[in-house]
Formats: sequence, structure tokens, C-alpha cells
Amino acid sequence: MTNKQEKKHEGLDRYIILALFVIIAAIAIIYNLAKIQIVNGQNYRDEAIYRLSASGVIYPKRGDIFDRNGVPIAGSRMGYCVQYVDVKMPNKEKNRLLLELINILEQDGKVIKSRLNNYLGFNPIRFIAENPENFINTIVTNKEDAEFIITAEQAFNYLRDKTFEIDATYTDEDAFKIMQLRYEILVSQPQIDNPLIVADDISAETMSQLEERSFELRGVTTFIKPYREYYENARVVSHVLGYTGVISQEELERYNKELEGVESSVPYIASDIVGKMGIESAAESILRGIRGKTFREVDENGKTTAAYVERPAVPGQDLYLTIDLDLQKVAVESLERNIKRIRQIEHKKNFGDANAGAVVVLDVNNGEVLAMASYPDFDPRVFLENNVAAINQLWNNPDAPVVNRATSGKYAPGSTYKPLVAIAALESGVITPNTRINVPYREEIGNMMFTNNGGNQGRIKLEQALETSSNMFFYKIGVQTGIDNIVKWAKIFGFGRKTGIEIGEQIGSIASREYKKQYYNEDWYPANTAMASIGQLYNAFTPIQIANYVSIIANGGKKFTPHLIKMAVDESGTITYEPSKDYEELPISKTNLDGVQRGMIAVVNSEDGTAANQFKDFPFDVAGKTGTTETGYEATSSSHGLFICYAPYDKPEIAIAVVVEHGVWGRETAPICRDIMLEYFRLHEKRDSKSADNSVNAIEIIW
Repeated sequence: MTNKQEKKHEGLDRYIILALFVIIAAIAIIYNLAKIQIVNGQNYRDEAIYRLSASGVIYPKRGDIFDRNGVPIAGSRMGYCVQYVDVKMPNKEKNRLLLELINILEQDGKVIKSRLNNYLGFNPIRFIAENPENFINTIVTNKEDAEFIITAEQAFNYLRDKTFEIDATYTDEDAFKIMQLRYEILVSQPQIDNPLIVADDISAETMSQLEERSFELRGVTTFIKPYREYYENARVVSHVLGYTGVISQEELERYNKELEGVESSVPYIASDIVGKMGIESAAESILRGIRGKTFREVDENGKTTAAYVERPAVPGQDLYLTIDLDLQKVAVESLERNIKRIRQIEHKKNFGDANAGAVVVLDVNNGEVLAMASYPDFDPRVFLENNVAAINQLWNNPDAPVVNRATSGKYAPGSTYKPLVAIAALESGVITPNTRINVPYREEIGNMMFTNNGGNQGRIKLEQALETSSNMFFYKIGVQTGIDNIVKWAKIFGFGRKTGIEIGEQIGSIASREYKKQYYNEDWYPANTAMASIGQLYNAFTPIQIANYVSIIANGGKKFTPHLIKMAVDESGTITYEPSKDYEELPISKTNLDGVQRGMIAVVNSEDGTAANQFKDFPFDVAGKTGTTETGYEATSSSHGLFICYAPYDKPEIAIAVVVEHGVWGRETAPICRDIMLEYFRLHEKRDSKSADNSVNAIEIIW
């Protein structure tokens, strides 16, 4: 081989070697890229989460709530919260970090809220849940381990040693603190777009301390967010308003299911605050707002290098209620004052046990609820303060102050049902307004002897029967009308079904053949009809149903859907929602309705009326009806008292229904209606004005 050929061969070898190096390098690069993107991709994504560990959400301001006149009831204030996004790190480091966070928050008086406390107790260690199997299945790292965890101590030790690897240097007390937060992280799986709120409403000092230590508290961030605030006047409308709280798992699933297919909707997350009762719950979609999203990049030392808003938050819409707060205050105060007064009445039928009640005031011309009171009430701010002891005391109180008796209390209507029975008899052709019925003191009906509360009244017409609340009159016309016709008209007026008001309500029950058969498996008898005709037996209605029924009588047969929301307004001031003004015209003869109305005006204005003298000094006539309903325990407790009314008689504006539990007699609840009318019609002001003018027509208000 010549020298020239040898040199050429050596050069070729070098090219081959170089090519091999290039190929090997390329393979190495491809391998490393694959390792980075495929094998270790999750690790790098976790690191990315760390670098964006200050990322979070922008919580929208919840819509404000006002009364009909713009008086604020609920609003928002800004405060600080602590959030955590789960960052991948060794258990030893994570446990140390979380205990540091817990200790800082405890110095601020904050307690970690963890679902672990629903299952496992500490000091002594014990199971809280009766059946801890599901809990055990959530904590085991190996499903086969579940069968070996029987006692609470074993569950505690497993959580410590295997699930969370909390080493022996920690005391059991500190270990349990770590477990609480780690368990909440385990079940919540907090990520960038769904962080875990560890503590709400922390102090500015705690916020500063956490920010200063952000370089070591990986995944922990502080945010400014709006918090619900209830003003002092919220208590008088507590049952209408309701309250807010952290969304439950059931609510989370239900609300997000409702949002499926809704364009541009933002799903709920586990840290969201939602309405739990009343208007806060009923108008959740209006008040909620739309959550925003923000990112704050940090360097390896935890210092912010960049921040930007990806999606701004949209505040919730403001809500104006139909409630008049001035009228509401009068209703609440009068209800409480008269319940206390009734307790003091000395009578053998009064056991001094009046303890609760409800009032509903409706605008008869559009169905607006002007006042809705339930006694006893509660302070909704207790729920915002998250005072567990105070909240438990409310729920466990035997007087049930959290229950809205106006929509959920079910009461026999007693004699307030008689106008309905009269309408059924009139519309069925059994009587006319001028038909006279013989009313003896005693008479047998359906093999049962009945007595009349008004003695032997002779032959009387409907007007006098309503005026004196004659039981015998209604026993007799009820039996002649028949239970089926009475039930038909009860349903037409809205009894036995929901009224459609926005907040939660009970259906109640109508005394009927079907009811007796279903619940007692017994046949129906004429004597049952007689009892049902005076509002007893199985009749049980809510005050909102009763008020709506009175409103229909007052306005001439128009059946509106009662409502609490007057309108919703967005941030631009645009009205986005108003309730329908439609109504149903009930098929009632004007002549028949006039006959019932004359009887109701006689109740209040005639000498023999069961509510005579309560409104005699008013400048207009009031129509009403008393009701005293037996509970079946009259040997040891008082009967319930009811009163319904509307005014002015010739041009009705409002209808009122009042119920006082163990109020003894219906007439004793009429003063509550009087107080409400004095406020609504501003009769105090008119009296003062006329007195100042020395008018001979000045109104004398008698208390």
C-alpha cells in the first residue's frame, strides 16, 4: 500500500470514528430527552408546580344583599387566607414544613379544619365514626393492610408510620396535628387550580410572617379574598337571609353537575363558599360570581419574579329583596313581645307555654313578601365566625331557632280554614251567602255528637257564622259539601303543595280520604269531614301557604307566586332578573267571594266578632279571621293561636298570617297584625300629623 493510500485510509478511519461519536452523542441526546420528557416528565412537572407554587385563584366578591329600599343586609370585606398546593418533596421535609405552618397558625388562634376529625379522635385515641371501614381504606398504602387495622390505635400508628411516615422524633400530639393536615391534603388533592384553603381570615401579622418565610414553606401562599359580612340588622331577617359556609362534597358534585354544558361556566372547587340556607342558598347562582385565576412566578429562593392575571374574577350580582326592613323589625319585635305577653295571661287553658311563632306579610297585588318573621331567631354571624360550640348549640336547641317556621312550620289552620270551606260550599251550590242554617248547641253528625262553640244560635247565615266562628255551621255545610269538594278547593288555593317561594318550604297536608287511607289504613266517615271543616284533623299548613290563601281572598281570586327576590343587578347596574308578574285567576264567583269577605270584615268590626275592637280606631276597615287549633295535648299544654287578615277592606294592599305556638286563642295573636298595620300604613305618623294640626279627625291609637 502506498503512502498516499495509507494516509487516505487513516483519514477514512477518522471520519468513521467521528461519525460514530456523532451517532453516539445523538443517541445520548435522544435518550436524555426521552428520559426528561417521558421517564422523568412527572418529576419536572412537579418542579414546575413548585416554581408556580404561588399560583392560585382570585375569589370573586359575593353579591351584596339589600332590602327593597336599598338598606344593606349582607356585604363583603377583604381578608387574608392561607392556601396550600401539594408539592412533591420527601415526607420528612413535608411533615416538618406542615408542622411549622400549623404552629404559626395556632399562634393566630386558627385551628386546622380536617375531615380526619370525623373519623379519628385524639386524647384518647378513638374512632369517631361507627363504621370506620371506608376511612381505613382511604389511608392504607396497600389494600391488603386494611384487614389488619382493627383498633383506633392501629389506625393512628399506620397513619404515622406508613401513610405519612412521621418519624419518632415528634410527639403523638404533634404527629396528630400533622396527620390532620396531611389527611385533608390526601382527600382534597390540592393543585394549582384547586388549592386547599388551610386557614381563613388570618391576621395581617400572620400573613407577613408566612410571606417572609415563603422560601422555606414550599406550596404555602397567602391571598387576599373577600369574606361574607352580615350587618347588625341581618338578625331580624335571619331566616330569610340564611348563611354561607364551605361547600360540601355533595354540594360540589350537585352544583358542578348543574353547570355541565353551560357555556363559559367555571366549576366549583372544594374551597368555595356557598349559600347554606335561605336566600343565600336559593340565589347561589346569582350571588356567586365567577372565580378568576392568577400566577405569581418565584425563583429558587421563593422570591416573586413575575405576576400576572390569567382570568379576572367577576363579582356576584347584587340582590334586592322584597322585604321592608322597617316592617320586618316591627313584625319580629311584636311577635316576640306578644308571645311573652301571652305566657302571662292567667286562664285555666293557658299553661304559659307559648314559645314560638311566625308571621308572613304579603303584598296582595303582586305576591311580594314584605315581612317574614320566625321566632325564635338566630344571629347568622355565628356561622361566619365558625364558632363550632355556638353553632352546635343552635342546632341542638329544642326551640329550633334555625328552623324557618314561616315556610317549614306545619300547623292545623283551625277556624282560619272556614272561609275556604265556605267557598267550597258556595261554589258547589250547597249554600248561597243568604242561606240560613239551623245551628243548635248539640247535634249528631255521622254517629258522633258535636257541640257548638257559640251555643244555640238558631238559624244563621254565612256572615254571622264567620263573625262568631260557629263550629256547628261549618260542621253541617262541610258534610253537605263533601270532603272531596273541600279538598278540591283547598288544592286550588295552594294547600298541600309548595307555593313556589324561592327558599325551602314544606308541603303540609290536607285532611282527605287519601291521607287517612295512606297513613292510617282506615275509611273516611262524615264525622271526619265535620272535623276537617273547622281546620282540624289532618290539615297542616305552613304560614306562607295560609298568607297566600288570604291574599287570594283579598285580591278577588288572583293567585300569585309569593317571592322574596325583587331584582338582581350586575356590576354595571343592569337589572338581570325580576320575578314573573303572572298570576292565575281562580274560578270563583264574585258574589260568593263577596259573601266570604263580608263575614271576615264582621269578625273584626262587629260587636260579636271574635277579633272585635282590635282595629276599631283605624281609618279603614280590616277583614280577618281568628283560629284556635287543638294540638291533642290540651290537658298539659295550650292550643295554638292563629290570625289572618287583610286591609284596607275596600282596596286591599296587604295580607297577614300569624301563628303562635301554644298561643291559647286566635284573638291573642291579632295585636301582632295590628302592630304591623300601624307601621305599614304609617298610622303613627298620620296621627301625630293630624294631632299637630288639631284636626277633629285625629286618629286615636289605643294600645
